[in-house]
Amino acid sequence: MTWHPLWVIAYLTGLIASGHISTNMYAPSLPAMAAYFDASAASVQATVSVFLIAFAFGQLLYGPLSDRYGRRTVLIGGLIVYAVTTLGSVVLATLFPSIEVLILCRALQALGACAGPVMGRAITRDLYSREETARVMAYVAMAMGLAPAFAPVLGGHLEEWFDWRASFLVTLGFVLVVLVATLAALKETNTYRGVNTQESVVGMVGGFAELVRSRDFMAFVLVGSLVYGGMFTFQTAGPFVIVDLLGYTAADYGWFSAAPILAYMVGSFIAGRLTHSTGVDAMVPIGMLAVVFGAAVFLTLALTMPASALNVFGPLTVMSVGMSIMFPGTMAGAVSIKPRIAGTASALYGFLQMGAAAVAISVLGLFESRSHLPFAWVCSLAMFAAGAVSFWQWRWSRSAPSSAQ
Repeated sequence: MTWHPLWVIAYLTGLIASGHISTNMYAPSLPAMAAYFDASAASVQATVSVFLIAFAFGQLLYGPLSDRYGRRTVLIGGLIVYAVTTLGSVVLATLFPSIEVLILCRALQALGACAGPVMGRAITRDLYSREETARVMAYVAMAMGLAPAFAPVLGGHLEEWFDWRASFLVTLGFVLVVLVATLAALKETNTYRGVNTQESVVGMVGGFAELVRSRDFMAFVLVGSLVYGGMFTFQTAGPFVIVDLLGYTAADYGWFSAAPILAYMVGSFIAGRLTHSTGVDAMVPIGMLAVVFGAAVFLTLALTMPASALNVFGPLTVMSVGMSIMFPGTMAGAVSIKPRIAGTASALYGFLQMGAAAVAISVLGLFESRSHLPFAWVCSLAMFAAGAVSFWQWRWSRSAPSSAQ
């Protein structure tokens, strides 16, 4: 890519955000969708969990393919699938208004949506060194914070002005912009493509086993996945707590969501400035201190005080600062272990991350209680587990040199 560095960051931001905006945008509509489809909260939440499961498995396909055939071709194909299935979700769920139809459409949509984040992480590693990758990802996360901050706000208003379908159509427009930018300006970044095409497909898939055997890789992935799973409980349980339990509107939920996202942006700026002096390996435990503290406050408040918007979004804001510091480190560390198969590493990182989110949401679906206690327990325990892994990795890295290249 020959763009100015700021344009590169803007493009990578749009690319990575494209995969997540389809959930952030319509999250405020979840309670209204339950009424629209005459479905239970658990059934509507399944549109998120099924999306995450398909998203996770789809990444396992895109990663090795991009290592073998190149990022650009694979990415363009994925974005086209994403655009077609997003439009199809609206059309089919309108013609056949059933929550089961929408669940199926969301699974298909995820198979295209996962291309952006996988390719975005791999392209970043193609262009930058390990430490620079963490720095760039921090700035991407800061810019990307605008998407999840703005998406629930816009989604809440779209729900009040129209209905849930409006969020899908806006998502479609965003994806088309990213697709046009990719077609117009992205050049191939995978410098290992010539070597990888000489290896068998079975050998390329074997890269997954190679990565799983790496203690550094699995530590980065486990921390990132557990935190991501805990964070995602806010996107599925949060709207029901704020709208159904506390009586706020969908638009109110969107505005409440802005606080932790803005905190995430501030933390990302700090992470970008600290990367060179602190290093990837130290960024993760530093960020986890704030995450674990916020989770402890969240669980304590849930056990001792009635639910309130402040008791939910206050601790999340604290956790968001820590997440913004540790996520760039886990991403950069994971995709830098084996640079030749950065696409495969990005895919496996994303697969386990989304898998953790799907498990967390599925566990939440087992509880029909109108209390927010199950939500608090699932989220906090995931964060505590991530903190334990991060502490172990920090202790181990201090006594042995990192294997990352």
